[in-house]
Amino acid sequence: MTNIVEASSMRFDVPKILLALTVLLALAFYAPDAELLWTSWMELEEFSHGPLMLVVSFFLLWKRKELLNTPDNKGRFVGVAIVFFSIVIYGLAIKAGIQNARHLSILALLFGLFLTFGGFNYARYVFPALILLPFVVPPPSFLNSNLSYGLQLFSTDVSVFSLRAIGVTVFQDGNIIDLGEMKLEVAEACSGLRYLYPMVGLGALSGMLFDIALWKRGLFLVLAAAISIVMNSVRIFLTGAFVEFTDMGVSEGFFHLFEGWVFFLISFVLVLGACWLTLTKKEKSTVGNGVLNVRNIRKPSEEPKLTAPIYGAVILCIALVPLTVYLRNLEPTIPERTSFASFPLKIGDLIAEEDQIPGIEAEVLQMSDYFLGHYREANLPAISLFIGYYDQQSAGRTPHSPRVCIPSGGWEIRDLQTIELMKDGNPVPVNRVLIGKGEQRLLVYYWFQQRGKFIANEYAAKFNLLLGGLTSSRTDGALVRLSMPISSTMSEIVADKRLEEFSKNLFPVLPKYIPDS
Repeated sequence: MTNIVEASSMRFDVPKILLALTVLLALAFYAPDAELLWTSWMELEEFSHGPLMLVVSFFLLWKRKELLNTPDNKGRFVGVAIVFFSIVIYGLAIKAGIQNARHLSILALLFGLFLTFGGFNYARYVFPALILLPFVVPPPSFLNSNLSYGLQLFSTDVSVFSLRAIGVTVFQDGNIIDLGEMKLEVAEACSGLRYLYPMVGLGALSGMLFDIALWKRGLFLVLAAAISIVMNSVRIFLTGAFVEFTDMGVSEGFFHLFEGWVFFLISFVLVLGACWLTLTKKEKSTVGNGVLNVRNIRKPSEEPKLTAPIYGAVILCIALVPLTVYLRNLEPTIPERTSFASFPLKIGDLIAEEDQIPGIEAEVLQMSDYFLGHYREANLPAISLFIGYYDQQSAGRTPHSPRVCIPSGGWEIRDLQTIELMKDGNPVPVNRVLIGKGEQRLLVYYWFQQRGKFIANEYAAKFNLLLGGLTSSRTDGALVRLSMPISSTMSEIVADKRLEEFSKNLFPVLPKYIPDS
């Protein structure tokens, strides 16, 4: 009889019913973004472990369900604040087209809801399940590209050093390993991200298996990242060694794929082994407990009642529905502008020869409009001008940073700094990049232009795009890039002077094609 009464009282536990309905409401308006995340898991090998992490998260929720019977009052007003700010970030992310921020904000929203409805014990219940999911959320494309390029160069450097250590004559040209008879390019797919993301997720999951301090769980993440990066470099080194001493065909096809899987499994074992070695005997004995151990949870002396924080969180989530519908259906303002088809082919004393971007590259960049021309002056190297314009920026449709794109194909960055050019008496921040390839040198100026603002930093450009969502429905923007080869007889001072002069003549032309306001 007692069990029947308890079951009946739980069945009509109003706060729990409200929590379940509010969570379902939050997931319902998140559904379009969840579909995009699932597509990323299915199409991107770096995040193909996403469904597994999701299953593990559900498993943790199930195993820790005892915590739902011990709600308390601590932290509930903090939970309402988290809900509010999560909704604000989610709305801005929709407006600014930042997919990554939407995923992370919905995780924060769910955490805030549990904290609001059941205090710290409910937060403890849901936190381990939610903390796994950010490790399978693809980062913004510009962050991913920067990380990929850095890992490409690191893996190439380590591989070349190792090959030379065993007596192999090898020449490095950026991310290209020249073995004489054959060249190996450490492409983006070989950067190691396909190892890094799953291994870091594994490190996070491993830390949850043991009852250990927080700093040691952080150490597991560091070990997982370091091992994955080193093992990718070893894999490239062995590929180069096989090419040198055996059949050159092993660098591609089945062997290349098989080698990748073998090293992934080896990395998996090494990560687990390294984490195990950092544990004390007492910590090792807690394997299998970790976050699954929810025993000895103190039940609050005072049962929480349905109070203002719960009402506040419910009202906020209900208000989010029309807000989300409005933002998703809000037509962005696309300012009037002149097509680059009429862009002047004469700027100052230089006359341009117009060029076209290959179809594959144009498809990847997904620009609304662009201009590419080579402005020539007698007996001097041509100045190449590229402008890529986006009438509305969204996930996957944003300017690609030259810091990542230009150094491909063997080019390497030799100097990178932010300088200031003068426009109508006002300083304009511009990135100055000197890249080289053997004896060849190329000087590049580039900046991002959004709603009349000139921005040099890629991260600042994204932040400006997000802030623009507060005051404007415009998300248009452009990347402007100038480049010029520096001959062996030309000094950098002369090259800088030419690009600075060209920029001054270019600034008055741009507003017609990249609207200021």
